[in-house]
Amino acid sequence: MMTTEQSKRLMQEYFQAISQDKSEATIDKYIADPELKGHIILFEASLPNYQVIPKDMIVEGNKVALRGTVEAEHKGELFGIAPTGRKVSFDLFVIYELGSNKIVNHWMQADTVALMQQIGSSPVAATAH
Repeated sequence: MMTTEQSKRLMQEYFQAISQDKSEATIDKYIADPELKGHIILFEASLPNYQVIPKDMIVEGNKVALRGTVEAEHKGELFGIAPTGRKVSFDLFVIYELGSNKIVNHWMQADTVALMQQIGSSPVAATAH
């Protein structure tokens, strides 16, 4: 099992690398979780050069919790929606599990309602009375 300090260093290195390069080589260097690889490939195709801006990162042993914001521009088809060119920003929360110096599992919750509203695909939420 990785120590808290090893996990923290790995995640700092990962966020720096992935913010500059989401190539297959970079993804494979840091990620063993096929589902997370798929998320990155999907969103890189739809929101090229998207950035995850970490706001909080809590590390304990081999688990890392991240609260952040994704910032991007909608330049590729996303969930069947043609590119709009709109800038988007939505919140994200992810728990990563690390092993053997890679991300081996993750649990993600993204504000996809906000994302879809920003690209014009979802009705605006009703206001409370």
